[in-house]
Amino acid sequence: MRQIRLAWRLPLLVGLLLGGLATVLLLFPLGGPGFRRAAIGRWSRMLVAACGIEVAYREHPGAAALTSLAGGSFIVSNHISWMDIFIIDSQCPASFVAKAEIASWPLVGTLVARTGNLFIERGKRHAVHRMIERIVHSLAAGARVAVFPEGTTSDGRRLLPFHANLVEAAVRARAPVVPVGLRYLDSRGEPSRAIEFIGETTFVQSLLAVLAEPVIRCEVHVLAPIVEPGLRRHDIVERARAGLSQCLGLPLDDSLPENLRELRRR
Repeated sequence: MRQIRLAWRLPLLVGLLLGGLATVLLLFPLGGPGFRRAAIGRWSRMLVAACGIEVAYREHPGAAALTSLAGGSFIVSNHISWMDIFIIDSQCPASFVAKAEIASWPLVGTLVARTGNLFIERGKRHAVHRMIERIVHSLAAGARVAVFPEGTTSDGRRLLPFHANLVEAAVRARAPVVPVGLRYLDSRGEPSRAIEFIGETTFVQSLLAVLAEPVIRCEVHVLAPIVEPGLRRHDIVERARAGLSQCLGLPLDDSLPENLRELRRR
């Protein structure tokens, strides 16, 4: 069955990627922001479905649906997989802050780069300052910006420490910060192993594992925006992390992953 699923899902996905590439190269330069957002949302929904992922959305008290999230909002989310971007984009197209390496991924890297996302070189302090300025400008222009404050992917069974640097942009722009929690489950209701994108797993290995899985269910939890004036960036990320821990039922893991520890030494 794994081979059968790969045999029909993989060609469909390649077709979607090629169609998306043609759209961003040929049509995006001709269309306005509204056209581009609508195209990103529609294409992301098709990609999520083609990968066999079923998505359920839940708005917690005080939260609005992602589809109605206003421009100028700043999204913070836990990070499990490359799929996280497309899950959120399927309902709420946003400019994601992603590691610069993603731009080199085959097909997907070009698509991510051409759809308004922002790339940052990790471990370089001057790059963070420049990125904060770019995010402030994007928020002021009415764009929705999304970051993964853990700084790396986890196995989805815990929340890593949230880093506050980029949240400074939301503070300066006085933008509402909207916590979004993601959880991926397999057909038995257990945390999905197929979706994990950690360790030495390559993008291609992760992609094939997702396509071969019978079904992956993704729960998207949207929390009330954090809009209290005067909060510092560290206060905001701790409040967001605590809220996501509670709604997802995940423990807080305050140990620092080795790759991030190494970056901090530089």
